[in-house]
Amino acid sequence: MQIFFILSGFLITNLLYSEYKKYGRISFKLFIIRRGLRIFPVFYLFILALIIIGFFFETMITPKQLFYASIYWFNHLPRDEYSILLGHTWSLAVEEHFYLIWPPLFILMLKNKISPTIQIFVLLVTIYFLQLLQDSLYSNDDLAGTYRLSGWTSSAAIYLLTGCIGGIMLHTSWWEKVSSVGLVSIMLAIVFLSGFLINFWYDEVDNFQKYARIIGILSGILWIVINQSSIITKFLELKPIVYLGKVSYGIYVWQGFYLATGPGRANGQEWPLAADIKLQSLTSTGFILLCITVPISYHFFEVKFLRLKDRFRPSLEEE
Repeated sequence: MQIFFILSGFLITNLLYSEYKKYGRISFKLFIIRRGLRIFPVFYLFILALIIIGFFFETMITPKQLFYASIYWFNHLPRDEYSILLGHTWSLAVEEHFYLIWPPLFILMLKNKISPTIQIFVLLVTIYFLQLLQDSLYSNDDLAGTYRLSGWTSSAAIYLLTGCIGGIMLHTSWWEKVSSVGLVSIMLAIVFLSGFLINFWYDEVDNFQKYARIIGILSGILWIVINQSSIITKFLELKPIVYLGKVSYGIYVWQGFYLATGPGRANGQEWPLAADIKLQSLTSTGFILLCITVPISYHFFEVKFLRLKDRFRPSLEEE
């Protein structure tokens, strides 16, 4: 999830900055509507599917779990109320909180003509205090034992804001100068490999390892940005890869329904299908159903809402 959060912060911030440069403003209302059209339809279809399947199979989902997932607050449920069918919604909750908090703050900084360099400094200071908060939370054994603190929005925000820093960097004058220097590309590649593969050369699980990987992931993203003609970039532009990107959100949502990839299947739980139900094994059956559902969900349901997004984009004629 680290890569996902950093990439999300990077992409959203870059898109917002690009919108600001093109139109001279950012409409938070239109931004939220566009994100809602992408996120809500298939998510609540998934919730509805869980309710319906619960009439035929025992899912072991409580009304409280379903409610918390539905309002994007599942990441703050205690450990003993965890559900493998809803477990993946913790990251969706973090993303939704990010969409509600970061854009208004970013818009405020832009309206007050705060330079990109100062914006980056503000984010670095915020990350510093979020880390202090996380360390403080983890020092409370009772709290750390009761909740999955790493999934709290305050903890995951560190990764998102790191991505935001990268998105802002693309719009600085100094990035335009250094990004064309070949040595920078080499340095980014080295930092990426060193950070992303840190487990191979650093054994301790501490904040150094955490931030080495974070910086490494961001460096990898920036390397791709300045190496658009590379083999890796060309690979990412292949039609099958691009298609996987389009349906990736649906894959993530529906894999929880069919595969329940989180730990801890409850006693008596019948769905997702297990081997004792006279079908195939859990993994193969669920994977086949997932592969069938995702394209159907995307082409016959999600696309209908995605087409509406163009109606909620700013125009140059608006004041």
